[in-house]
Amino acid sequence: MRHGIAMQCITPLIILDEHVEPSGTGMERSFYFGNAAVDQVRGTGWFLGQFVPLEMGLRHQTDVELKWAIHPDGDRRVNGAEANRNATTISVLIRGTLRTTFEVDGTARVVTLKKQGDYVIFGAEIAHSWEALGETVVLSVRFPSIEIARLAAAG
Repeated sequence: MRHGIAMQCITPLIILDEHVEPSGTGMERSFYFGNAAVDQVRGTGWFLGQFVPLEMGLRHQTDVELKWAIHPDGDRRVNGAEANRNATTISVLIRGTLRTTFEVDGTARVVTLKKQGDYVIFGAEIAHSWEALGETVVLSVRFPSIEIARLAAAG
């Protein structure tokens, strides 16, 4: 204690015990912890959103989707992604370098994320392609999380 002020350091503690049911794994649970790479759905990197089965509890969301992508050097999507027609996407660079090309009004626009924390945000209907320059890790957030089949039924 200095100058009459008590300081206490609080460190979060996660204990995993193979004999204990993992915390937060059901719909009745108020929290969940896991690993984004392990929890991804169908090998896509997406681990939270409408595509996660309802019985997975809090990971099933309709307001937002999260993707944890680990790209080896040279990994790329050359032909571009079909534009998501209903959502805004934010991609945040965790590690490495990601070069992304956007097609805007018929013109290619290149954005390179180089520094940890660099990000790009793009709206619905923007087609893009990307290339990892070195081992690259990116966290992508997309909102809202709208199932295409549900959209077609509503329209």
